[in-house]
Amino acid sequence: MKQRVADQLGRKPQGKYWIHKTCPWGYPIVLKNHPYEGAISPTLYWLSCPYLVKFVSGLEAEGMVGEYNQRIIEDPEFKRKMENAHKSYSKERSELIEPDIVLDDKVLSKLRTSGVGGSESWDGAKCLHMHLGHFLANGENPIGEEVWEMVTPWKAEDCPENCPPVPTAGCKPLAVIDAGSNTCRLLIAGFYPQPLKLPIISEGEDGYLQAMLTEVITTEAGRDIETGREKTRWAVERFLSLIEEFGAELVGGVATGIWRHVGTPHDKLKVISGRDEANFSYLGAIGSLDLKGEVAVCDLGGGSLEIVRGTGTDVRELDSFDVGFWSVAKALNLQKSSLSEVDAQRIRDYVKEKLGSIEPVDQMVFIGGTATTLAGLKQELDEYDAFRIHGFEIDPDFPFDVDNLPSWAAERKASIAIGAEIIKAVLELAGKSSAVVSDLGLMAGILCSSY
Repeated sequence: MKQRVADQLGRKPQGKYWIHKTCPWGYPIVLKNHPYEGAISPTLYWLSCPYLVKFVSGLEAEGMVGEYNQRIIEDPEFKRKMENAHKSYSKERSELIEPDIVLDDKVLSKLRTSGVGGSESWDGAKCLHMHLGHFLANGENPIGEEVWEMVTPWKAEDCPENCPPVPTAGCKPLAVIDAGSNTCRLLIAGFYPQPLKLPIISEGEDGYLQAMLTEVITTEAGRDIETGREKTRWAVERFLSLIEEFGAELVGGVATGIWRHVGTPHDKLKVISGRDEANFSYLGAIGSLDLKGEVAVCDLGGGSLEIVRGTGTDVRELDSFDVGFWSVAKALNLQKSSLSEVDAQRIRDYVKEKLGSIEPVDQMVFIGGTATTLAGLKQELDEYDAFRIHGFEIDPDFPFDVDNLPSWAAERKASIAIGAEIIKAVLELAGKSSAVVSDLGLMAGILCSSY
């Protein structure tokens, strides 16, 4: 993704930034910049999409900045809205400035008080690109909102060459929703004429099926069923709106884990059996990994652990165990996110007792949020990067601070330590020191089986 941003900008980005919004084809639109990372950056939101940059530059060339400045003078209500936008921008930027940063007082004052793009005048318009970026980020910029109405919608063929090719024309994107015991996930994938990003879900006659959008919402239904049910319903409704926005077809909405015991939380979700879940997860996990011999795919969730053994695409055996991280936490009455060595040993002993033994295999693959999070923590990633996580080999016996997780992993604070011990126990039973992590699983398997 960093290379994609560099291609869009025509240069390597400077300092710390986050991808704040993507286009319907999965490429960055708006970057969020840290205001001080070795150099001063008063621009909090940067418009990175080449097509949008070119379009908005055309509006500026037509004199639209001057028109907005005149409108601010003549329209008190519009002026008030712009002042609020500048205040919102300034407040958000100032909150990113760490208290221990030593800067010149004038510089620090400007970073904390100036408006959109560093504008010292809160009643005027500056760069339309910055106003549009601000609106796309948080929706609180009236100029950006009006500019966006002029822009949308744009077509795939409008995109410039410095963005990779967009999905093949005429192929409708596909979507899957997966509600489990800990999270509710969305995957929207499109058909691309060439490999754009890894992991590749599938290669077919219509091109390479690859992710356009992924989103994960933590529900913790396995820990609190009623709160989890509400969060899951909200998540599904949000995902359905995104699916409609992307013009995608929902080919699978599934409920697993705790929902097998209490029923589906939403009418767009179908409870599937542990066997079906395992089969889909196996196919999704191995699809883009170079694996040899017999493979065991281990899917660790909040409610259960599924282990599927097979060779290639042929599934041979499935086992399901009630040793998800919430199941284990309840069984052993574990209340804290951090674990003592005694608690860690109790978890490993409990899991080993439940599993009994694991038949030897050539390779082990782990899927699910615990495994992908551990892969990211092991690499000390500042942001979640599927490219670096998929195919990464983990040994969960490495130190990490549960109380100081990166922002992308913070929602797993309550479960990651327990999940890591479960993986350790599984590897010990299997006689393995490490396992491969797959960023693909259940949802990818459903997509592969749907066309």
